[in-house]
Amino acid sequence: MTLPLTWKTDPLLLDEVLKRTKTLNELLQVNDLDSNLKRQLVTNPLMNFYGFLIRKRDFITKRIGATNSKVRILARMPFLPLEKYPRVQILLSQKSWLLAETSRDYFYQSALHDHSIKNWKQRVERYLERGAIPLPLLRGDEELWQQLTQQVKQDQQITIQSAKGKQSTIPLVLTEKLVYLLGIVDGDGHLSKHQVHIVDYSQEQIKQLQQFMYELFGVTGEIRSGKGGNYYILLVNSKWIVRLVQYLTGHPLGRKYEALQEPLILQKDQWTYLRGAYWRGLFDADASYKQAPTFTTISEKLTLDLKDYLDAFEINSTINTNKNGFTTYIYTGSRTRLYSQIGSWHPQKRKELLSLLSRRRSGEIENFQGINEQKMTSDGFFDLSLLNNRITINNFGSLMKQLRQQKNLTRKDLAIILPISYPTLAAYENSQTNPSIKVALVFVSLMNLNFMSFLREYQLDYFSFYSSVKLPFIPSHELLQLMTYLHPCACNSISLLTTNLKVIQRIESFFDIKITKLELKRFNNYVLWDFLRTFGKYETIK
Repeated sequence: MTLPLTWKTDPLLLDEVLKRTKTLNELLQVNDLDSNLKRQLVTNPLMNFYGFLIRKRDFITKRIGATNSKVRILARMPFLPLEKYPRVQILLSQKSWLLAETSRDYFYQSALHDHSIKNWKQRVERYLERGAIPLPLLRGDEELWQQLTQQVKQDQQITIQSAKGKQSTIPLVLTEKLVYLLGIVDGDGHLSKHQVHIVDYSQEQIKQLQQFMYELFGVTGEIRSGKGGNYYILLVNSKWIVRLVQYLTGHPLGRKYEALQEPLILQKDQWTYLRGAYWRGLFDADASYKQAPTFTTISEKLTLDLKDYLDAFEINSTINTNKNGFTTYIYTGSRTRLYSQIGSWHPQKRKELLSLLSRRRSGEIENFQGINEQKMTSDGFFDLSLLNNRITINNFGSLMKQLRQQKNLTRKDLAIILPISYPTLAAYENSQTNPSIKVALVFVSLMNLNFMSFLREYQLDYFSFYSSVKLPFIPSHELLQLMTYLHPCACNSISLLTTNLKVIQRIESFFDIKITKLELKRFNNYVLWDFLRTFGKYETIK
């Protein structure tokens, strides 16, 4: 006798009760996985849409309230809009009693454990009247499920909606645009339980990503401007999109970037042609083309994956490792191949990359011409929010607790808003580590303050990235003098255009740094290098 299918025994569901869902990366690495199943995963990695959209823990919940009542769980499931699937709708109308019985069996021992077939029939009829039905109600009937999967396979997508009727489309085949968005999210995106959150300094890029979201998922999301208009945020509310991204990439909720790696499916023969799209997304999020092509991440695995990809196309590179992460530098002779294999869809970074490719390297000298006035605030201060958003601000975290309490925010509330993990916020507030400019911008915006005014008021003028440096808030005669001796070069190094020890001591005192190995006539300090490149104006002399 064949036992009825239940949510606990459903082979399509990928998680164990109260445990994390298996990602595609994890499934592909299971040694004893059935060979036919692994072949299906490689050939059609998204065809098991039920497995990554729905989880076993969606069927359970804690008891709440004084009456010990239970939360309804059907509302948390994806609904199938029947107008999009007329054949399924016809079959449903013919099978209300049978579907009621199979639904009762499927939800056995769930939070909606109801023995009454009559009650289930009433539920089915209500959903038919509404024109949308929770997807799990179809799993118990083989004919209904086959009818649905047949159309879904033909469409290469499934249309679902929330309990409130908001529709979205989930693509079920890998495309260049989808893989590019995976790279963007891995680079400059964050996932919460119900939201995809992407940040970029370019409004044009954010609008482009919003259009991509609409083309792929039928949702546009909301664009918000950061404080002072220095960065923009795209917010897309959809836990189904979150689950799709998590399934394909393993990207965790929050900011645990150490776990990032290239999706393993892209290393399979059928999909290697899409690897460039993934790295294009990552480079558009995290690469820099201002002086030389560089890509920085705190994930060692992601760095090694990039090295493997670049080596495959004979793109010569080197990796610099430090306590804050890994930076990959692309050598001059490989930049054309980098553009050919990865390229850029980011409006501004594409221009920077093309400019870099067209620049003549032999015999060029960049002569300091003064301060770039366009990078100043209206009241004459350096807009330090334009620096690399991974640069950290010393002693900023010690203020966060004080200001958070003044706003009557709990640490948990603030961690969600920023968004960062609770332990990370605790480390900031306890001065165990320093927050980045990106985090600081969101925090200052939350406090309804101007970023530069905030830094000036609390004298937060020390910044770090590998090493620390004191930065000025306003131009001064001494600063302009010292900048004539400092020339930012490739690989984040700064040429020292003087051997005068008194001048060098003035530079060290002004920026509170220590310059060693003077015989090399150059030194490394990423923050100062970024400051010079951002606020200095240079004329190329050939």
